[in-house]
Amino acid sequence: MLTFVPEINKEIILKPKETCPIAVHFRPRTRLPPFEHEICFKIEGIDEPRKFLTLSGVAHGIELKVMEEFVAFGNVVQNSHLTKYIQMSNFGDVKANFNWNKNEFTKNFTINPASGYINPNSNLNLEVTFHPKELDDAKMSTCETKVVCDVKGGEPITLKMMGKAIS
Repeated sequence: MLTFVPEINKEIILKPKETCPIAVHFRPRTRLPPFEHEICFKIEGIDEPRKFLTLSGVAHGIELKVMEEFVAFGNVVQNSHLTKYIQMSNFGDVKANFNWNKNEFTKNFTINPASGYINPNSNLNLEVTFHPKELDDAKMSTCETKVVCDVKGGEPITLKMMGKAIS
C-alpha cells in the first residue's frame, strides 16, 4: 500500500549538506478511511527517534452490501408468488453500479430492480419474489438458487434464495 524509495528500513548515510530525495507511493487496493501516519528517523548517537514527516491520505471506493445474504420463502403455492424485501446499502464514497445475473435465477425468482446504481451512503430496497411454476416431486419441489450481483469497480455480492413449491 505505501512504498518508499529509497526503502526506509535501510540505513542512509548523508554527508554534511547532502540531500536524499525520498519518493512515497500510495497504491491502495481497497477503500480506506482517512488516516495519518508519522514517519520517524533515528540519528546515530541520539536515543530518541525524531519525527520526519506525517503522511495523510484516504482511498475512496465502493462498498456495496446486502443486509441479508439468504432469503427464505418457505412454502409457496404453485403459480402464485411471494415477495420479500431486502436492503442494499452503499457504504462507499462513490456511486455504485450493480447488475444481478438474471440467467441464474429468473426461472423461479425475480429481483427488482435487477440493475441500477446506488449513491454513496444510501440504501435501496430490493423486491425479491419467489414465483414457482412447476412441481418436481423428485426434488421435493424445493427451489434453491445462488445468484451473483456484479458491482462495477467493487466486489461481487452473492445472494442465496430458497423456497418450496406446493400444490
